[in-house]
Amino acid sequence: MRLRMHPRQARGTKTRKTLAAAVAAAALLLGLVGCSSGSDGNGNTNGPAAEGNADGGAVSENAGPLKFSYVRPTWGPATYTKGGAYEKELFKQANVDIDVRIIPVVDYDATIKTTAASGGMPDAIWGWGPVDPFWKDLQDQGAFVKLNDYLDQYPAVKAAVPDGIWDKMADDKGDIYFIPNLIYPVVPFFINYRADIFEKLGIPEPSSVPELEAALQKIKDSGLGIVPMTHGNTIPFWAGKDIATSFGAISGWAPSKEDPNKLVPPEMQEETLDYKFWLQDLKKRGLFDEEAGVNPDASFGETKFKAGRAAVILGGNLASLLTELRKNVPDAQIKIMPPLEGRDGQKGGTRVVFPQDRGFYINAKAADKAEGIFRFLNWSLTDGSDFRRYGIEGKTYNVDPEGRKVPIPDEQRENDYKAAQIEPLRFLDPMSEKLDWQATELQFIGGGIGNQFQYYKDTFEKYAASPYNDYKDPTVQSPTAAKIGAQIWEDYMAKVDGSILTDMNLTKDEYKKARQKWLDAGEQTIIDEINELQTDKSEPNYVD
Repeated sequence: MRLRMHPRQARGTKTRKTLAAAVAAAALLLGLVGCSSGSDGNGNTNGPAAEGNADGGAVSENAGPLKFSYVRPTWGPATYTKGGAYEKELFKQANVDIDVRIIPVVDYDATIKTTAASGGMPDAIWGWGPVDPFWKDLQDQGAFVKLNDYLDQYPAVKAAVPDGIWDKMADDKGDIYFIPNLIYPVVPFFINYRADIFEKLGIPEPSSVPELEAALQKIKDSGLGIVPMTHGNTIPFWAGKDIATSFGAISGWAPSKEDPNKLVPPEMQEETLDYKFWLQDLKKRGLFDEEAGVNPDASFGETKFKAGRAAVILGGNLASLLTELRKNVPDAQIKIMPPLEGRDGQKGGTRVVFPQDRGFYINAKAADKAEGIFRFLNWSLTDGSDFRRYGIEGKTYNVDPEGRKVPIPDEQRENDYKAAQIEPLRFLDPMSEKLDWQATELQFIGGGIGNQFQYYKDTFEKYAASPYNDYKDPTVQSPTAAKIGAQIWEDYMAKVDGSILTDMNLTKDEYKKARQKWLDAGEQTIIDEINELQTDKSEPNYVD
C-alpha cells in the first residue's frame, strides 16, 4: 500500500457509531500498484457531462465534454504526461476534458497553500479540508462551493462516504464544502526484508528492536556493500510509524503521563523522541540510509531496494517490491518482520489513522462547473465503475479462466497505462472498496506471486491486532493554532525537528530547549485549547 500521511497531519478522532459500522463493513483494495483505475473498455461515450439523470446514465450524446482544471498530489513517481492513451480513453468514455496538474506528495502541502493563497486555484483542488485551519479558513471565507444540494442530487457520491465522515466534514451550520479522500484506517507499514540475504548471512528473523539492530550491524559488516536499512516513499519518521509503536510512540496526540485526562502532541512524548533519536543513532552507525532526511526524492529508498541495494525497508508494498526486485535479482526473496517487541517489552503493532487523507474542494469561481463535476463523479461510481476500478482489458488487466479481472503488473504495461498515468486522474473511491482481500489476492496473482498472498494477509492481521490510535479529534480546532500555529512551528521547531537525521550532533536536550521556546511562544496555549474543546479524550475506535 502507498505511504500517505504526514505524521503531523495524521490526526485521530472519536467516531460515531455510524462511522464505526461503515468502516467495519468496508472492503476495499489496499493501494497496490496499478490496482484501481481505468475503463471497462466498452466504448461507452454517454459520459457524465452529457445531460442525464442522477443515477449516472446519460441522455444526450451530443453535449460537449465538461472541461475543468484539477490539481492533486501523487504518491508515485511524478512522470505523468498529458495526452496519453489512458487519459484519452477516460475522456472519451466520461465525456470530460480535464486539465490535470500534479505535485509530488512530499512537496504538495507547501506548494498548494501558496497557490491557494495567491488566488490562482484550479476548478478542483486537493487539500486537507476542514480538519486543517488553513483550509477551514478559506472555506469560511467562501472560497469553495457548498455541496449539500449536489450530494442530495447525486446519491452514489453521497453513499461512497460513510455518514459519520460526512458529519465530520460539516460546519456548525451543517454545510459541507469538501469531498474527503477515504482510506482504510488500518494501513500497516511493514518492515520488509531480503530473506535471501538474511539466510546467506545466517541471520534469523528479528522479533525485537535489539535483534533488528544486531541484524543490521551484521549486514553492514558483511562486505556485501548494501544499505542495511532504508525507507519507503514518504518522510523517514512516518515511513517507520509502525516500528515506532515498538517504542510506545503513536505519532500523534496521547494522554500525558502526568495527567491521563490531558492530551499532548507527539513532540511532548518521550517515546516519540526515543524513536526519532534511535533512527538518528542508527544513521550515525551506518545502519540506516545516509540519504534519509536528506534526499528530496521521496522514492529514493524504494528505488534502492528494488535495485537490490538495500536489505531492509520500512514501508513499501510486498507485491510491487518483489516483482520489481526480481527484475534485478531474479532469485530474491522478501519477507515481512512481525511487529517487533521494544527494549522494555513494549508490543509493536500499527499506527491507525483517521480514515480520511486529504480530499478536494470545488473552487467557488468554478460554481458553474460544480454540477458537471458531480455528474462525472456519480458516473465514475455507477456506469463508469469498472472503468475506474480495473482499466482496459489487455492494457491494465486480463480476464482469467474464472472470469476474474487480474491486474497486469505495472512494469509489464505499456507506458500510457502505467500507474503514473492513472493516479493523477483519480478522484473518489467508495469506502466499500477500501479493504478488498479478493482484489488484493488478484494483485498478487497478476504479479506471479499468488503463493505470497496468504502470508501477506496473515502478517497484516498480526500488525492490526495491536492498534495505536491518535487520540486527537481532527475536527477540533484551536483558535490560537489557526492564527499562529504554523508560524511558531516554523520559527521554533521546524529546523530542529527536521535536523534529527541531518545533524548527527543534535541532542535530545537541544530538542527539548527548542520545544520549550515553542511552548512559550503559544503552543502551550494551543494544547490547553485543544484539551478544553475536546471533551471526549478516550481512545478512538474506527474498526470495531
